[in-house]
Amino acid sequence: MKKPPWYTAEVAKVGMLVLDGETTRETAVAVLTRAVKAHPEHIDGLIAVDVARELSAWLKDHGAPAAQPSLFPDFPGLPREMRVAPAKTAEVADMTAEDLDHAKNMLLARTKNAIDGVTAAAERERKAFMDFYNKVRPLLTDGLTVADAMEKLAEKAA
Repeated sequence: MKKPPWYTAEVAKVGMLVLDGETTRETAVAVLTRAVKAHPEHIDGLIAVDVARELSAWLKDHGAPAAQPSLFPDFPGLPREMRVAPAKTAEVADMTAEDLDHAKNMLLARTKNAIDGVTAAAERERKAFMDFYNKVRPLLTDGLTVADAMEKLAEKAA
């Protein structure tokens, strides 16, 4: 999506304020956010571009598009083409035994990486929360809040 002239000018204006030390980056982001919100036509365009980009990336990472019908009615979830190497796809109907073996390896590696990535992220999230919970929860007595507990922890650390 081509940036509209008003947006480019606003970014330059606010960017100069940051460079000159007249405002902070955070304030500049807030000013630009308000400017974008004042132009709903620009927001609609940004949403459409982002959605299309995300869908294209996901489809590329996960093989053929889901809307693509399978050539084989007995295997409705099978795409028409699959990756046989990181940068190479092949039509399933044209695959040799070696191509099919490569497609299987690519699929298993990609799905294992996806599963492992999600699992690792979930485990990190769980650990971060449980570390927090185990330190803060015992301090929440007599109607204290988490903020109160955090103050107690800060006092202990000092």
